[in-house]
Amino acid sequence: MTSPAARLYAALHEVACDNDAVRLRPGLAHGDYTSAATLALEDERIFQRSWVCLGHGADIPHPGDYAVEAILDHEVLIIRGDDGAVRAFHNVCRHRGHPVATGCGNARKLTCPYHAWTYASDGSLFHAPHTAEVAGLDRAALGLRPIRLETVAGALFVSLDTDGPPFEDCYPGLRAEIEAWAPSPEAMELVYESPARHDGNWKASVENFSECYHCGPVHKYLTDNIIDPSSYVVSGAGLVQRHIVGGRDPSMTQRLWHVWPNTAMGLYPLPGVGLVWCIRHMYPRTVASSTYHYRWYATGEQPADAIREYATHHAATTGAEDAAVVAGAQRGMGGDPAAANGLVCNPARGVGSEHVIAYFHDLVRVALQTP
Repeated sequence: MTSPAARLYAALHEVACDNDAVRLRPGLAHGDYTSAATLALEDERIFQRSWVCLGHGADIPHPGDYAVEAILDHEVLIIRGDDGAVRAFHNVCRHRGHPVATGCGNARKLTCPYHAWTYASDGSLFHAPHTAEVAGLDRAALGLRPIRLETVAGALFVSLDTDGPPFEDCYPGLRAEIEAWAPSPEAMELVYESPARHDGNWKASVENFSECYHCGPVHKYLTDNIIDPSSYVVSGAGLVQRHIVGGRDPSMTQRLWHVWPNTAMGLYPLPGVGLVWCIRHMYPRTVASSTYHYRWYATGEQPADAIREYATHHAATTGAEDAAVVAGAQRGMGGDPAAANGLVCNPARGVGSEHVIAYFHDLVRVALQTP
């Protein structure tokens, strides 16, 4: 019997992106962005089955460094062990279910705050108070429950499906494609992150990333100083969107990959600095809220302070502008849930095309129909 993740990816790979046709396509219904029942189904059939990126190895560079992130109600603990390996676990104590850790930090051992069960950085149970004489308590069987983890250019992808297919089978050739452009993970340093609240459904955040149709009306600083929207080329295939756009500095080209369902990564052109690696996560939180989490990285020769300064400015301009339009779309869709979005598909005019949103919508529809 195939796993739920295997069934999902087999179905998704039957979906093609139309990178040629010029037409208006109907999108998802507004109610798909405002329905708690739809989000619950997305949790079951998308997020519990898909590879989801939760950060980068550079976020936890030292033994004992850890971070906790949530895939909806599923908290994931990522920690670098004493052996240097990065592992992922359910952030759930094996005793009575309390979270073992919160936020991020460094600890060679993690102690549950409820009854002080303590776990080593490899997830094994190190100590359980007052249990030495308890019959049937096997410490070797009571470590934190592992979650599958794979890396792509240092990015940490996890899968909640214990029997699902490996990343390479789900996104054939993508790891090699991205790693051909990305800096060496060992050379990267996290220099800035900005988790921004979006008062909108996670799909609205993904869609806002997926087109530059709004760049001219919304992002004046970005289009005047960083990118040339007229050069925009976007395509979809193999569960991936590929965005290529020239920089205002003609020596630099922005290259971004959006990986199903909710992660984008790639090279961002910073004047005076060069091409900077950036990861964007579109985490669902509630039916009407998400976190658009930027992470910016420097390599050894890049000035961290300059990247930090720009990233701060970006959060206050482009990031805040995106948050405002996503919130506006969510508010509008909530007022007319029976209507559907209309998608302008004109791939040859990249800056004015929403054909990869149509592809994303097709993927969502198929995912929700796959038992």
